[in-house]
Amino acid sequence: MPWYTTLVLCAGIAIVVYGADEAIKRLLTLSKFFKLSAFVTGVVIAGTLAVLPELSIGILSALGESSSFGLGVILGANVADLTLVIGVVVLLAGNQKMDASMLKSLKISFIAVLLPVALLFDGEISCIDGLILVGAFAVYVVWLLKSGRQEFVEPEKTRFSKRMIRLGITIFMLIIGITVLFLGSELVTTSAQELSSLFGLPLFLIGIVVAIGTCLPEMAFAIRASERKDTQIGIGNILGNVLADSMLVIGIIAIINPIRVSNLASTLTAGIFVASSIVFVYWRSRDGDLGKKDASLLIMVYAVFIVIQYLFEVLKL
Repeated sequence: MPWYTTLVLCAGIAIVVYGADEAIKRLLTLSKFFKLSAFVTGVVIAGTLAVLPELSIGILSALGESSSFGLGVILGANVADLTLVIGVVVLLAGNQKMDASMLKSLKISFIAVLLPVALLFDGEISCIDGLILVGAFAVYVVWLLKSGRQEFVEPEKTRFSKRMIRLGITIFMLIIGITVLFLGSELVTTSAQELSSLFGLPLFLIGIVVAIGTCLPEMAFAIRASERKDTQIGIGNILGNVLADSMLVIGIIAIINPIRVSNLASTLTAGIFVASSIVFVYWRSRDGDLGKKDASLLIMVYAVFIVIQYLFEVLKL
């Protein structure tokens, strides 16, 4: 029934907002505890946790000897994160300002997303390639943690036992917040699919709804973070998601089962879109804020990507 599905959709949105708020509060507490900047916390902790759905899909596809499916999901999610998600965040939450550490991470993101694409030019990401990707991610995280610790002030001194108890509670509530965020996103995606089917929308459009739904957690997280004036942790989450997807998740999939791609043109196109989006965001952010015109252009880029992928599917290129 449409009214029931609409009610579930609204409930899902409310749950997503609550989960995002809870996760942001706990991540900011963790950043103070570990003496890390909000941006570094967003990249390393929030970004890595946010790729758990893609990681589970990737591992299952690798075990089922369909690793290329996992790769397609990841590249599609990365394009959406860097175009649609950033675009919507700017339109709904206002201009986004990038500081020096964020711009530096954008440069590294460019290399990170091109690395699996470069390894794929022979048509395969092998087990050795997977080890290279996972190793590169580990090196990046270590570097980021070392540089990030210099960006934060000393926390207040309290007894060690009390700090450990607070840390345990914070981590537990963070897990609760992120779980709620994902559950809410699942409700929104499922109900949107049902509404699309009820109104007779084409299967391709339903596929787009599902794809957007996978990006809903980081979109909601970034919007709420911007509204709370915690832009760094929101953008950090998006970049962390892209970096973890490009290196950690693809690397683990390849280690379990080498990724062989039959539709190389479509995959390389997705990689090029991701890299181009990073270049655009970096170029526009270097001398100022990301504004509404930039956001509109990023959303248009995502629309073009969808059209191109649809043509690849229809024409079997």
